[in-house]
Amino acid sequence: MSDYDSQLPVRSKQDADERVLIKIQDGQDPGGVDKTMEVSEKKAHVRNFSKDSDGNDQEQLLSQEGHSLTNGDYDATNNKRPSSQGLIASVRDAAPGETTMNQRPTAVDGDDDKTALDVAISDSNGNRIDQNNPLATYSVDNPGVEIEDGKLDEDVTKKTGGVVTTVTHEYTVTAAKELRKLSASCSSAGLAKFVLQVEDGVGAGTYTIKDIQFNSTSNPNVVLGVKIPAPIAAGVKVQVLKSNLDNGDTDLWSIINGVEVTP
Repeated sequence: MSDYDSQLPVRSKQDADERVLIKIQDGQDPGGVDKTMEVSEKKAHVRNFSKDSDGNDQEQLLSQEGHSLTNGDYDATNNKRPSSQGLIASVRDAAPGETTMNQRPTAVDGDDDKTALDVAISDSNGNRIDQNNPLATYSVDNPGVEIEDGKLDEDVTKKTGGVVTTVTHEYTVTAAKELRKLSASCSSAGLAKFVLQVEDGVGAGTYTIKDIQFNSTSNPNVVLGVKIPAPIAAGVKVQVLKSNLDNGDTDLWSIINGVEVTP
């Protein structure tokens, strides 16, 4: 004889209203400590655990807003495989929110093994900087130390027997600094030749010529090294060689200019 589908209700004599009470407990140790699910405020309290990348059980945590927490900081012990997420930006909006987060920034490979994020410079109103809307700038004091090292060589003898007299004006870059924007201003009442050169390294004793200028009666002053962008390291020597090409003794003036900064 088959079972009769009576659909009788299930009741519990342990409850005053004869309701069926169900406990969710640990199957292996139902009577143990902390083995029964708790219910309060009409909510079942569940601690969610999952396996981490090493196969260990870890409790999954949420932020204060209920979002899953991710950790993108590498740690050799606690987070060997950090979370990696793409950067999402919002379209420009008076009230940016989740619905405006739909822009993916771009980047390009740069030098020194880096990837550079594409950015745009705009004014405070968000307008592009171009020839019709230039970027306003202002000048401030140079953060480096201005170098103005002058030297006057008086009564430098004239060329005698085909031999030209040459005097040297030398400057050594200060320790723990580097010299930038190197130039030299030179002058002579007579005809002269001026050579600007930089030592090949600290204590090398050999030099590379950077500029050569000759003055004239109409232009007794010259400027050397107008375009020397490369910084010069500490301890390296800079020289101006001044040669008297006139028919008589003359004074030769030179001033080495630059800016020394801490690299």
